[in-house]
Amino acid sequence: MKTFQQMSRELSEAKMKLPSGHKELKTELVKVGSKTYELVFSQKGSKVHVFLDGMDTGEEYRDLKTAEKETKNIKAVLKQMGEDFSFEEFKEIFNETNI
Repeated sequence: MKTFQQMSRELSEAKMKLPSGHKELKTELVKVGSKTYELVFSQKGSKVHVFLDGMDTGEEYRDLKTAEKETKNIKAVLKQMGEDFSFEEFKEIFNETNI
C-alpha cells in the first residue's frame, strides 16, 4: 500500500507541464535514498532541454544523446548526497550558478 506522500508525489509528477513549444522526448526517475526525482528531456526547435523536477536546468544540448551523457553528472551528485540532499538547497545553488 502506498503512503499519502508517495501518491501525492505521483500526482504532482503527472501534472508537470512543459513550457509552450517543448516536446517531451524522455522521462527518467532518479532515486536518491527514499526520494525520487524526475528528469525530463524535451526538445524545442533543434535544441534539447533538461528539467529536474519541473525546474529547467538552463542548459541546451544539440541532441538527446548528448543531454543524457551530460546529465549523468547531475545524477551522480544527487546519489552522492543521498538522504542529506535538499532539493531547495539544490535550487538555490543551481540558480546562483546560472546568474
